[in-house]
Amino acid sequence: MTVFLCSVRYEALMAARRRTVWAAVLPLAALSLLLALTSPVVTAAADPATRVGAAAVLVNTFCALGLALATTDLPRRGLRTRGMPELLTATPTGRLSRSTGALLGPLLTALAPIAALLLAYGAVLALAHADARPLAAALTALVTAVVPAALAATALAGLLGLLMPVAAARAGLVAVWLWATQFPPRFSPLPTPTGTVLSPLGGYPLVAWADAPSVWAARDGAGPLRPDATGTSACLNLALVLLTAVVCHVLGHLAARPRRHGERPR
Repeated sequence: MTVFLCSVRYEALMAARRRTVWAAVLPLAALSLLLALTSPVVTAAADPATRVGAAAVLVNTFCALGLALATTDLPRRGLRTRGMPELLTATPTGRLSRSTGALLGPLLTALAPIAALLLAYGAVLALAHADARPLAAALTALVTAVVPAALAATALAGLLGLLMPVAAARAGLVAVWLWATQFPPRFSPLPTPTGTVLSPLGGYPLVAWADAPSVWAARDGAGPLRPDATGTSACLNLALVLLTAVVCHVLGHLAARPRRHGERPR
């Protein structure tokens, strides 16, 4: 466990030194905050906790995507750095543990300013309305929706970055993310996860636990994958998002396995 935590710390510090991470995350975090302060979708809600839930939807849409775009090339970069695979192999920890540390380290670094903005937004509303619910909604949204969405997006980005050129992986990631989070059935010619318990947007936990507007669960559809927003459906959505992250991470781990002697990583 100590070696694993050291791996997470090392990857977090390396990510903090990369301009790409901040160039992708900070502008989208600022955009999310600007929309939360000005968009009628958010400001029209009279309940401050509902405004926090709606703001969390914006954070998940933009910031999770920006975080994933910033980390798409990290697994490939690690394979291509001369001597790095051999050096990591010599460390006293397993490959899966190392790859998990490489996922969590940059994720924690890039999530820090996003979490700070969301919690600050909730705290300001809580103070302005003398009501603790906005801050509680911000914390709940962070734990049950923002972090799982960021995990799923980052794991998917790492997998795509190993399977195709980085530019193509980023373009594909944008298309897949928007299709899975923002294209309801009436706007999508293909079946879409948007509004279902499969969507990484986390609409069900946000509606059930963080006071988000009810439109973010089901999203104009019906059927077994679009149930009412309850504690049960929220737990199911959360579990499926985390399962998606685990599956993508394991597939990326397998895609990055060491090649035969003499074979260079593609």
